[in-house]
Formats: sequence, structure tokens, C-alpha cells
Amino acid sequence: MAAQKSTINDVAREAGVSIATVSRFLNNPSSIKEENRKKVEKTVKKLKYSPLLYARKLAGGKSGVYGLIIPGYEGVFYSFYAMEIIRGIGFVLESLNIDLYLHIFRNKDKFNSSLVDGVIFADIIGNDNQLKRVIKEKIPCVVINKIVDELEVSSVTIDNFKGGYLATEFLINHGHKNIVHIAGDLEVQCARERLEGYKSALIKNNIKIKDSYIKTANFSRLKVKKCMEECFSGKNNFTAVFAASDEMAAEVITFAQDKGLEVPQQISVVGFDDNPFCNRYNNIGITTVRQPLQQMASSAVNILKKLIEKKKEIKKIIFPPELVIRDSVVSR
Repeated sequence: MAAQKSTINDVAREAGVSIATVSRFLNNPSSIKEENRKKVEKTVKKLKYSPLLYARKLAGGKSGVYGLIIPGYEGVFYSFYAMEIIRGIGFVLESLNIDLYLHIFRNKDKFNSSLVDGVIFADIIGNDNQLKRVIKEKIPCVVINKIVDELEVSSVTIDNFKGGYLATEFLINHGHKNIVHIAGDLEVQCARERLEGYKSALIKNNIKIKDSYIKTANFSRLKVKKCMEECFSGKNNFTAVFAASDEMAAEVITFAQDKGLEVPQQISVVGFDDNPFCNRYNNIGITTVRQPLQQMASSAVNILKKLIEKKKEIKKIIFPPELVIRDSVVSR
């Protein structure tokens, strides 16, 4: 006769804790006191309690699941960046026969780290404590799109500062001095760095930085229209726009054409990302800064896999940006 399997009630009784405490241990170990965590962990091993994937991990094995955490920012499900990261990571994991556990972070940390072997953060936007919690639990992890210098964690990103510099310098080299920058969400590292690259290019070329030429649209096409209306309502005499994403650049083109202006003859435009859905917009090929999202996703998976297998230490990779020249810029 087969031995009866232990239940969560047995674990709670043996460990001298409540069933709720055992449940919290299984779903989020860091949410309970260390004393209780050690008692429950010891009891789970002793009774050979096996709840789904957790049993395999407890025995020192692997769940065969990697977590991907994406901050739930505005428009995340319409974001080219988010969709490319999901697709890129998904394809690589499929080739490795590893499952994907996708989690959208919205205000509260409900990620169940006990289900995964490691975690990839698509970015860190308001979920710094979640990253710290995963590191504290000693779950291998990698961050994409942000360099986290203050923590011992691997990261994969692009040189956003250089990308912003290249885009702005290209416009300057074509005779433009009055250049508007439509920035992304400045709470996000990549947006701040692209803005700093823009400013640096102006300073190097002895062009005055004008606050009225810097607008924040939070990577939202809806907010670009308002930014452009503000630019046209003042005494600005700009001839070019560098937008921090191709989607925003496309909206700049739409707005300009609706105003009866010709792009690039009257307003030159440069974007960022090399979004294939925006490569050619309203019959205009957008000059842009290519961000190798597929390579970034693949690198993140490979780094995480080696961290899980304990074959690699913390690593920070910064990909160089590439300027892709099309026909949205002309010389003044």
C-alpha cells in the first residue's frame, strides 16, 4: 500500500505554524519571518511535501521555468519595446525547452519566485523593491534596459546616451541648430540618457540648450500632439525634431503634415528604436537609432541560464547603438 502523501495541513502542524504561513512560504518566502521560513522549509523537506513545481526546486532540481517581469506602464501592451522583448525571450526559451512565466508588475509585488529558476526584468520602473526582494531570495536575475550600479545584478542594455548623441549630431551635421527633443518618460533611465545625449551634442557644437525645445511625451503618441502644439504656439523657429521613439517620431510626422508642412523639406525628423512598423510612415522612411532588442533579449536569457547553472558571474553588457539613415532628414 502506497504511503499517504503529506498535505499542507501536515506541514503546518509539524512546523507549529498556521496553514496561511505555509501557503505564504510557498508563494512568497520573503513575506514571512525568517524564523518561520526556516521551520517551514525544514518541515517541507522532512515530510517530502510536493506542491507542483516547488518540489523539484526544493530537491535541488530545476523547474524549467524562467520568469519575465514587465512593469505595467501606460500603453505596455501597445509597446514595441515590450512586445519585442517578450517575443525575443519567448523564442530563445522555446529553443531551450524552457517555459516562460510572464508577470506584469502593477503597484504591488505579487510575483511568485518559488515557481521559477531565474528572473528577467524587462526594465525597472517603480519596482525597485521587487528586484531587491528577488536578489535577497538569491534568485538569479538579469535586468534589461537599465544599468543598476547600486546592486549586484547582471544587466543588458544599449548605450542610450550615445544613441541620443548620434541622432542629434546627425541633425546638426545637416545644418540644423534649432532642434526639438520629444523625450520619453524621464523617470526611466533610457529616456534620461537619450535626453543627456541630445544636450551633450548641442553643447559640443556650441548650440544653446533651450528649455522650450525639450518636451516630455512619456513614449505616448497621444502626448506628442500636445507637445508639438506647444512648440508651434511659441516663438520657436525649430527645423528638426529628435523623438525618443519611432512611434513618437511617426506622430511628429503626422502632426507636421496635418499642419500643411512637408517632411523633411520643412521639418526633419529622427526617431529611436528602428521599429519596423514605423520604418516607412506616410511614405517617409524614418531615420532612426537602431536598438538591437532581439540581441538584448537573447543575451539576457543566455546570461541568466549560466547564472542558474553557476557558470557565470555578474555581467553588464552595453550594446552600441547604430544610426539607420533613411529619408526623413535633409540639409538646411
